[in-house]
Parts: sequence; structure tokens; C-alpha cells
Amino acid sequence: METIKPNKPNIISIFVPGVSPNTSLNDFRTLQKFGDIHFGTIGQVAKNLGISMKIVDNGLTFSAPRARLQRFVEKLHFSMVGYKEP
Repeated sequence: METIKPNKPNIISIFVPGVSPNTSLNDFRTLQKFGDIHFGTIGQVAKNLGISMKIVDNGLTFSAPRARLQRFVEKLHFSMVGYKEP
């Protein structure tokens, strides 16, 4: 009889250069219509989404399963914060 093992989530990482955990994330899409929407600091948003953060020399590295990291990347994109694959 075969043992059924759950699939491990596909962990991926991104690198965000030139920021600190205290960098503020603000949504710039709605700035003209509704005013400023503040997501929180980059460290708070990562923690709330369950994303691991590592401080490196030139910025921060974030790792998580694809679905969680996608939500985080959307917030970075809306806040005009650059990111790339490490």
C-alpha cells in the first residue's frame, strides 16, 4: 500500500533592493481619487501575510509559497517599490 504524502508548497523568493523593514507601503493607484491608502510598513505586511523576511546587504529578501508571495508582490507593485528574483 502506498503512502500518500501532501505536496510541499512551491517556495519562491524575491529581492527588494534599497529598502528597510520600516519602509512605508502606500497605494498610489487611488491617490488622486480617494487620498492615501496606507498598507503598513514592509515588515508588517510581510508578517501579516506569513512571509519570511531576511535582511541582506543591499535590501531585503522575502520567501513564501507562490500564492502568499503574489499578494505581497501586488502590494509592492501598487506602492511603486521595485523587486526582482534573487
